[in-house]
Amino acid sequence: MKKYLALLMLLAISLTGCGFHLQHEPEVPAQFMTMSYVSSDPYGRLSRNIKELLTDNKVILVDNGASDKYPSLRIVSEGLSRDTISLYQDGKAAEYQIVLTVQAQMVLPDQQIYPINVRIFRSFFDNPSAALAKTAEEKLIEDEMYKQAAKQIIRKLKSVNAVK
Repeated sequence: MKKYLALLMLLAISLTGCGFHLQHEPEVPAQFMTMSYVSSDPYGRLSRNIKELLTDNKVILVDNGASDKYPSLRIVSEGLSRDTISLYQDGKAAEYQIVLTVQAQMVLPDQQIYPINVRIFRSFFDNPSAALAKTAEEKLIEDEMYKQAAKQIIRKLKSVNAVK
Protein backbone atom coordinates (compact mmCIF):
# COMPACT_ATOMS: atom_id res chain seq x y z
CA MET A 1 0.00 0.00 0.00
CA LYS A 2 2.85 2.38 0.83
CA LYS A 3 4.43 1.66 -2.56
CA TYR A 4 1.25 2.72 -4.36
CA LEU A 5 0.91 5.84 -2.25
CA ALA A 6 4.54 6.77 -2.85
CA LEU A 7 4.14 6.13 -6.57
CA LEU A 8 0.99 8.23 -6.69
CA MET A 9 2.69 11.11 -4.87
CA LEU A 10 5.73 10.87 -7.16
CA LEU A 11 3.43 11.00 -10.20
CA ALA A 12 1.54 14.01 -8.82
CA ILE A 13 4.76 15.89 -8.06
CA SER A 14 6.27 15.15 -11.45
CA LEU A 15 3.12 16.29 -13.29
CA THR A 16 2.89 19.57 -11.38
CA GLY A 17 6.61 20.16 -11.80
CA CYS A 18 6.52 19.83 -15.58
CA GLY A 19 3.73 22.40 -16.02
CA PHE A 20 1.01 19.91 -16.92
CA HIS A 21 -2.49 21.36 -16.78
CA LEU A 22 -5.84 20.30 -18.16
CA GLN A 23 -6.76 22.00 -21.41
CA HIS A 24 -9.88 24.11 -21.36
CA GLU A 25 -11.64 26.41 -23.73
CA PRO A 26 -10.36 29.98 -23.89
CA GLU A 27 -12.29 32.55 -21.92
CA VAL A 28 -13.65 35.77 -23.39
CA PRO A 29 -12.92 39.00 -21.45
CA ALA A 30 -15.94 40.65 -19.79
CA GLN A 31 -15.91 43.71 -22.09
CA PHE A 32 -16.50 41.42 -25.10
CA MET A 33 -19.49 39.50 -23.74
CA THR A 34 -21.65 41.36 -26.29
CA MET A 35 -20.09 41.84 -29.72
CA SER A 36 -20.67 41.55 -33.43
CA TYR A 37 -18.88 39.10 -35.69
CA VAL A 38 -18.08 39.92 -39.32
CA SER A 39 -16.63 37.52 -41.88
CA SER A 40 -16.69 37.28 -45.67
CA ASP A 41 -17.48 33.57 -45.22
CA PRO A 42 -19.98 33.41 -42.33
CA TYR A 43 -20.63 29.69 -42.82
CA GLY A 44 -17.02 28.58 -43.36
CA ARG A 45 -15.04 26.31 -41.08
CA LEU A 46 -13.31 29.14 -39.23
CA SER A 47 -16.50 31.14 -38.69
CA ARG A 48 -18.38 28.10 -37.41
CA ASN A 49 -15.58 27.33 -34.94
CA ILE A 50 -15.34 30.94 -33.70
CA LYS A 51 -19.12 31.23 -33.29
CA GLU A 52 -19.20 27.92 -31.43
CA LEU A 53 -16.49 29.11 -29.00
CA LEU A 54 -18.25 32.43 -28.49
CA THR A 55 -21.56 30.66 -27.84
CA ASP A 56 -19.88 28.27 -25.39
CA ASN A 57 -18.53 31.32 -23.53
CA LYS A 58 -22.07 32.81 -23.44
CA VAL A 59 -21.18 35.75 -25.69
CA ILE A 60 -24.16 37.58 -27.18
CA LEU A 61 -23.69 38.15 -30.90
CA VAL A 62 -25.48 41.26 -32.14
CA ASP A 63 -26.31 42.35 -35.68
CA ASN A 64 -23.44 43.79 -37.72
CA GLY A 65 -25.27 47.14 -37.94
CA ALA A 66 -24.72 47.68 -34.22
CA SER A 67 -20.94 47.72 -34.59
CA ASP A 68 -20.74 51.38 -33.49
CA LYS A 69 -22.18 50.44 -30.06
CA TYR A 70 -20.41 47.13 -29.47
CA PRO A 71 -16.96 45.68 -30.15
CA SER A 72 -16.67 43.88 -33.46
CA LEU A 73 -14.52 40.87 -34.28
CA ARG A 74 -13.75 40.94 -38.01
CA ILE A 75 -12.02 38.27 -40.05
CA VAL A 76 -10.01 40.18 -42.64
CA SER A 77 -8.50 37.21 -44.48
CA GLU A 78 -7.79 33.53 -44.15
CA GLY A 79 -5.65 31.33 -46.32
CA LEU A 80 -4.54 27.73 -46.47
CA SER A 81 -1.33 26.87 -48.32
CA ARG A 82 0.69 23.72 -48.96
CA ASP A 83 4.46 23.77 -49.39
CA THR A 84 6.53 20.74 -50.36
CA ILE A 85 9.05 19.80 -47.67
CA SER A 86 10.53 16.55 -48.98
CA LEU A 87 10.50 14.43 -52.13
CA TYR A 88 10.52 10.73 -52.96
CA GLN A 89 13.37 9.38 -55.07
CA ASP A 90 11.19 9.62 -58.19
CA GLY A 91 10.67 13.36 -57.63
CA LYS A 92 7.11 13.26 -56.30
CA ALA A 93 6.22 15.18 -53.16
CA ALA A 94 6.51 13.02 -50.03
CA GLU A 95 5.79 15.54 -47.30
CA TYR A 96 3.92 18.82 -47.22
CA GLN A 97 3.72 21.63 -44.72
CA ILE A 98 0.19 22.98 -44.45
CA VAL A 99 -0.01 26.59 -43.26
CA LEU A 100 -3.21 28.30 -42.14
CA THR A 101 -2.89 32.09 -41.92
CA VAL A 102 -5.69 34.18 -40.42
CA GLN A 103 -5.78 37.96 -40.11
CA ALA A 104 -8.48 39.41 -37.91
CA GLN A 105 -9.27 42.71 -36.21
CA MET A 106 -10.99 43.66 -33.01
CA VAL A 107 -12.68 47.01 -33.58
CA LEU A 108 -13.80 48.76 -30.41
CA PRO A 109 -16.77 51.18 -30.32
CA ASP A 110 -14.37 54.16 -30.20
CA GLN A 111 -12.95 52.89 -33.54
CA GLN A 112 -9.65 51.63 -32.10
CA ILE A 113 -8.47 48.70 -34.20
CA TYR A 114 -6.39 45.88 -32.76
CA PRO A 115 -4.94 43.41 -35.28
CA ILE A 116 -4.96 39.70 -34.46
CA ASN A 117 -2.74 37.43 -36.56
CA VAL A 118 -2.65 33.65 -36.30
CA ARG A 119 -0.50 31.11 -38.16
CA ILE A 120 -0.90 27.36 -37.70
CA PHE A 121 1.62 24.87 -39.15
CA ARG A 122 1.22 21.12 -39.70
CA SER A 123 3.22 18.47 -41.54
CA PHE A 124 1.46 16.00 -43.79
CA PHE A 125 2.96 12.85 -45.31
CA ASP A 126 1.59 12.02 -48.75
CA ASN A 127 1.38 8.41 -49.89
CA PRO A 128 0.29 8.16 -53.54
CA SER A 129 -0.78 4.50 -53.11
CA ALA A 130 -3.38 5.47 -50.45
CA ALA A 131 -4.80 8.60 -52.07
CA LEU A 132 -8.33 8.29 -50.68
CA ALA A 133 -7.15 7.75 -47.10
CA LYS A 134 -4.70 10.63 -47.37
CA THR A 135 -7.43 12.97 -48.62
CA ALA A 136 -9.56 12.16 -45.59
CA GLU A 137 -6.54 12.54 -43.29
CA GLU A 138 -5.68 15.91 -44.81
CA LYS A 139 -9.25 17.12 -44.27
CA LEU A 140 -9.08 16.06 -40.61
CA ILE A 141 -5.78 17.90 -40.18
CA GLU A 142 -7.24 21.04 -41.76
CA ASP A 143 -10.35 20.86 -39.54
CA GLU A 144 -8.13 20.60 -36.47
CA MET A 145 -6.08 23.57 -37.71
CA TYR A 146 -9.22 25.71 -38.07
CA LYS A 147 -10.31 24.76 -34.54
CA GLN A 148 -6.91 25.70 -33.16
CA ALA A 149 -6.94 29.01 -35.07
CA ALA A 150 -10.36 29.86 -33.62
CA LYS A 151 -9.10 29.11 -30.09
CA GLN A 152 -6.04 31.30 -30.63
CA ILE A 153 -8.15 34.19 -31.91
CA ILE A 154 -10.42 34.00 -28.84
CA ARG A 155 -7.37 33.67 -26.57
CA LYS A 156 -5.80 36.78 -28.13
CA LEU A 157 -8.87 38.82 -27.16
CA LYS A 158 -7.34 38.90 -23.67
CA SER A 159 -4.41 40.93 -25.01
CA VAL A 160 -6.87 43.49 -26.42
CA ASN A 161 -8.45 43.61 -22.97
CA ALA A 162 -5.05 44.19 -21.36
CA VAL A 163 -4.23 47.09 -23.70
CA LYS A 164 -7.37 49.02 -22.88
